[in-house]
Amino acid sequence: MGRRYKRRNNSITSIVSDVVYIAAKLPWWGALLTGMFSYIAIYLMLGGYIESQLAAQEGSKFYPIIEVRLSRIVRVCEWVGIACFLVGVFFSIRNFFVSKEARYTEKSIVTIASKVLGRNLD
Repeated sequence: MGRRYKRRNNSITSIVSDVVYIAAKLPWWGALLTGMFSYIAIYLMLGGYIESQLAAQEGSKFYPIIEVRLSRIVRVCEWVGIACFLVGVFFSIRNFFVSKEARYTEKSIVTIASKVLGRNLD
């Protein structure tokens, strides 16, 4: 029969579901390292890089426009970094006590819950 078309989400928030997919398959220490690495890479490195680019444009006459756009991107990077860290912590605790691999429904619930909690902690 025909193939189904699955639209892929290529935004920065899709990183959370990718981290869930990876952390669910790793042992507890791997899930924790994945969460910490993604937090450092997204929250600190990417967010810090964008903030440094914003600071470099301070003398520009378009600075107010650039500030609005880039500050929104920085906030999204911070939110995604916190959500990825929460995913790593959850799967490190879960994989320590439960040795079975997580099912699809559990992964989707963790993705939604980490996005909501990450938004509230931000």
